[in-house]
Amino acid sequence: MIYRLRDIEIDLAQFELRVDQKIVQVEPKVFDLIVYLIQHRQRLVTREELFQTVWSGREVSDTTLSNHIKSARKVLGDNGNLQQIIKTVRSRGYQFIADVEECAKAEVHTASTTLTNDSTTSVSEIAGVNRARKLPLSLSKLIILLTAIICALWFYNATKTAKELPPYLLVVPFSVSSLHNANLAPFADQITRELIQSLRKISGIKIIPPPSSFMFKDNKQRSHIREKLPEVNFVLDGVISEGRNGNIRVTVELENLQNDKLLWDGDFDIQLQSTNRFNFQSKIASSVSKSLKVIILDKERQVLKQIPTSNVQAYELYVQGQHQFSLMTHESVLASIDLFSQAIAKDNTFEAAYIAKANAYRVIMILFDQPKKVLPKVISSAIDVLEINPESAKIMSLLGIAYVHAWQWEDAWKMLTKAHDKDPTLALTELGFALYYAAIGDAKQVKQALLNAERLDPLNLEIADWGLWALLMVNEVDAAIVWGKDKVKLHHPLPYPVVNLSVAEYVAGNFERSVQLAEQGVKLSQREVFPLIILAQSYAAAGNREKALALIKEAESAQQYMCPYETAVVHVLLGEVNKAFTLFEEAVNFQSNCLIFTRNDPRLASLKNDERYNQLLTVLALDDASISRLKTAR
Repeated sequence: MIYRLRDIEIDLAQFELRVDQKIVQVEPKVFDLIVYLIQHRQRLVTREELFQTVWSGREVSDTTLSNHIKSARKVLGDNGNLQQIIKTVRSRGYQFIADVEECAKAEVHTASTTLTNDSTTSVSEIAGVNRARKLPLSLSKLIILLTAIICALWFYNATKTAKELPPYLLVVPFSVSSLHNANLAPFADQITRELIQSLRKISGIKIIPPPSSFMFKDNKQRSHIREKLPEVNFVLDGVISEGRNGNIRVTVELENLQNDKLLWDGDFDIQLQSTNRFNFQSKIASSVSKSLKVIILDKERQVLKQIPTSNVQAYELYVQGQHQFSLMTHESVLASIDLFSQAIAKDNTFEAAYIAKANAYRVIMILFDQPKKVLPKVISSAIDVLEINPESAKIMSLLGIAYVHAWQWEDAWKMLTKAHDKDPTLALTELGFALYYAAIGDAKQVKQALLNAERLDPLNLEIADWGLWALLMVNEVDAAIVWGKDKVKLHHPLPYPVVNLSVAEYVAGNFERSVQLAEQGVKLSQREVFPLIILAQSYAAAGNREKALALIKEAESAQQYMCPYETAVVHVLLGEVNKAFTLFEEAVNFQSNCLIFTRNDPRLASLKNDERYNQLLTVLALDDASISRLKTAR
C-alpha cells in the first residue's frame, strides 16, 4: 500500500517516505506515527492511543511524542503554526487532516511489465505464463534481472540525491571593527545584502534572505542562531576595517555551524572610489561555493560578474539610502526616497535604486500615510523599473502586494502570478498571495501561502505580522494564536508580534490575556499609535468603554496617520455602529489597506445584516458577485 499527498509518497511495503520521488530519511517511530495517523485520519487519535500503539505501551514522555509530531510535520512539509497536515487538538490528541490518496502499488515499481502494452501484468505473471508464450527461460530470468537492476539503480540514485541536500547558509550582518570609524556601518550592511544577493544566484546553495539575516545584527552568537534557525548549517561572517591608502579591508569567515569548524577565510582590500570594489563579492561567492563543494554553473558565473552601477557616487547615495530605510521611521524612510532619487539621477539605469525607491514608497503607503496619496508613486516607481528590466520578478512581487493593499484584486493576482512564475523563491510574493486569499476568504490557500513564505524567509518580521492577521481574518483563530505565540518568542522583545497576538486572544474570548498583551505592546512601543488603538480594542471587547475611548483620544492627539478601520473596530465592539460606519467611509476615502479584511473579519460579525456593510463590500469589490468573478478568473 502507498499513501500519496501532494508530492509525497509513503510506501508501506518498502518502509520509505519519498518527496518528488526522492527518498527522505525518517526515524522508524516517526514513520510509524505518520502511518498510524493516516490510517485513522477519519477521527481524532488521542495521545494515550499513540503511546499504546506506536510505542507498544512503553513508558514515553509527552515531550517525546511532541518531538516526534514535530519531526513528522517537518518531513511532510507542515509546521506547528499552520497545521495543514497534522492538527493538534489541545489537551486531547492529533488528527491527520490532509487529503490522502491510497494506491495499491507505487508507480516506480510498475516499470517491470510484459513485453506487450499490457500495463497490468507484472514480472511474476510473465514468469507464470512463460511456457504458454513459449518464451525461453533465460529470457524470463533476464527480464527479472533487468527489472531488479533498474529498481536498484533507482533506489541508489534516490538515496544519493536525498543525502545531497543543498547547504543552508546564513550570512550574518558584517561588523565594523571597534578600532575604526562607525560611519562604515552603512557600508557593512550593504556588503551583507549584496553578498546574500550574489549567493542567491548560485542554484546549489540555499540561503537566508536579508530580512531574516538582519535579525542577527545585534546578536551573532552561534547558540542564538541555532535556536532561531535550527536548520541552517553554515554561517558566513565578516568584519569591516580601514586599510591602507584610504581603502577598506573585509575579513570573511565561513563556519560549519554543526561542528564550529572554520571552512574558509579570506581578506579583501576594496578601493572605494573604483568599480573594482564589486569584484570581491563574486570572489567570496566563488570561494564559499568551493568550500561547500557546490558547482557554479556557467550562466551563474556570468550573472555574478554583473555590477549594480558603474557610477561610484550613485552607489554611495544608494548605500546611505538603504541605511536610512533600515531605521524604519516615517522621516528616515522619506529620507531614503530622496537619497534613492539622487542615486537614480546619477545613473538612470541603476535598477537596484529604483526597486529600493518603490519599496520605500510601499512601506510609506502601508505604515505612515494615506495609501491613496502614495499608491501612484509606488506604481510609477515600479513602472520605471520595468522599463529598465521587464523581467524583474522583485518589482512584480512588490507591485503585486501593493495592489492587494489597495484592493485592486485582478491586478494583484496577475502581478503576483507573474512574479511567482519568474522567481518562485520570493517570500514577498507568497505573503501577497496569503493576503489576497485572506481577503476573499480561502483559508486553505492562506495557510499554504504562509507556509511557503515562512519557509523562504523564516524570520521576516513583515511575514510574522501580516501572517497572524491573514489567519485571523479567515476565522482560523486557533492557528492565529499558535502563530502569534511562536512569533512573540522568535522576535522578543519587539512590540508588534505581542500587539497582534492580543487581537487573536480577544477574538477567542480571552479578554484578560488580551489586555495584558496589548498593554505590554504599548509599553514596548513607547505608546505608538497602532498599539494604543489595539489596546482600545482589547478594552472594548472586555466591556471597558471608558478606557477604550480614552485610548482613542490619546492616539488621535499624536496627529499621525492611523488606518480609520481599526478605530472603527473599537466602536463596533462598543456597539456604536453609526460611528463605526463613519470611520469605514473615511477609510474608503483614504484607500486604507486594512479594508482588505472587511469581508471575513470576525470582529465585524455583528454588522453582517446591516445594508451599509453590504454596500461597503461592493465598494471594495468583495461582495459575493465580485468574489465569484475573481475565483472564476483564476
